Amino acid sequence: MNKKKIIEFKGIRKVFPGVVALKGFDMDIYEKEILGLVGENGAGKSTLMKILTGIYQPDGGQFILRGQPVVMHDSLDAIEQGIGMVFQEGSILPNLTVAENMFLCHEKEFSRHGIVSEPMMRAEAKKVLQENDLNISPSTMCSTLSPAQNQMVEISRLLWLSRLYKHENPILILDEPTTVLLEKEINILFGILKKIKEHATVILISHRLEEIVENSDRIVVMKDGDYVTDMLQADADTNKIEQLMVGRDLAEGYYRRNEQVDPTEEVVLEVDNLSIENILEPISFKLHRGEILAMVGLIGSGKEELVKSLGGSVVASSGTIKRNGKQVTIKQPKHAIANAIGYIPIDRRIEGLATDLDIAENINMLVFKRLKHLGLISGKKERENAKHWMDIVKVKATSHRMKCGNLSGGNQQKVVLGKWLSADSEVLIVDHPTRGIDVGAKDEIYHHIRTLAKQGKSMIIMCDTLEEDIGLCNRMLILKDGKLVDEVSCPPDDKPTPADIIESIV
Repeated sequence: MNKKKIIEFKGIRKVFPGVVALKGFDMDIYEKEILGLVGENGAGKSTLMKILTGIYQPDGGQFILRGQPVVMHDSLDAIEQGIGMVFQEGSILPNLTVAENMFLCHEKEFSRHGIVSEPMMRAEAKKVLQENDLNISPSTMCSTLSPAQNQMVEISRLLWLSRLYKHENPILILDEPTTVLLEKEINILFGILKKIKEHATVILISHRLEEIVENSDRIVVMKDGDYVTDMLQADADTNKIEQLMVGRDLAEGYYRRNEQVDPTEEVVLEVDNLSIENILEPISFKLHRGEILAMVGLIGSGKEELVKSLGGSVVASSGTIKRNGKQVTIKQPKHAIANAIGYIPIDRRIEGLATDLDIAENINMLVFKRLKHLGLISGKKERENAKHWMDIVKVKATSHRMKCGNLSGGNQQKVVLGKWLSADSEVLIVDHPTRGIDVGAKDEIYHHIRTLAKQGKSMIIMCDTLEEDIGLCNRMLILKDGKLVDEVSCPPDDKPTPADIIESIV
């Protein structure tokens, strides 16, 4: 490679209590490249990036930036060195305007005689946004922007900061940038990143390997706190990368199709002419014991509102719901819970978990009444129930008292699953079960879904990709413009292709 090195990691080591996060890591990063950084949760990607951005200090090794050894004492040091990171959760303040967010804590650059000039801020913001092909008004409140627009405001801010500190080749780190974006927004994002690459280095972290392969110039694979290999885009292959990340062959058919079982004839959930005003026309379907039923459709098809009505967070306008042949009323989440219907939401961190509570508190959240002794919660019962479900869903943690906010995405998803299984849910609505988790954790989630189906649990799923829906489900309902337009059988030995489905969806 003829490009100039901008970062060199030499023997970087980082140890936490009981865990060696980085084992003496070596890696070079070059100017004007998009580097895809991949690895399972726990591989050390986040730790390495936190060292790069000054959040963590290494316990050993050397960090060379633009040819000079450096020590990043904090994130401000990193920003002054032209290194910025857009985190998965985002850091935009919704109650501020675009310009106010872009220049937050740097208003003095627009101060004249001790007074901040808002027209100067807006003019500079407009200039920076236009440089990045963004047609956004600097005076717009960020609360009204889409996730993609907010992300680009963050990127523009970081590039402006690099210019402020006079760095010609800034380093931009993006952590799972496409998790909350629509396909059109994803294409726009990568188009802008390829333009930004002409004067910056981009480090791209994502569990979506197809995106990594398609958009990276070079890909580095990490495993267990160490460097495995790197490869140029032309030599990259998602199957090869998956095997290098996980260190083993994944289950047959990737979606564990070999473990798919046929549902029974028993109907556990029946929906009859259910409608939601201005969103969903009357829809009817049955869910059988042990069945995995996929709801498929574009944004606006009505599928999200349909499953939320079954979970109690959206109220249907008309129609009936039956559980095990008996009509039930579901107008609130507690009604769904009382009828053994569990809802695993798309955003596990906000809707599915209390991240500031520990694993035990989350798993036991719906069953505390069961854990009482003489009117008080039994510490022993609480501990035993939590450990039981941690073992069942294979949560990897140092203790049942570990805070859920400190878990990887895959382990957080397992805790949410454990919570609903602990509550004896017989029907599980699973909204994007593998969003934001690595390939190894995905394989484990697929295994859990297959195991639950074998045990007689019934599931309604909506997945990140059409391939995942097809791969996991027994049957698929396709919605379009608020109507049920097709029903497709998906047996393990005769799965339809995405091309077979796409015409009905669009």
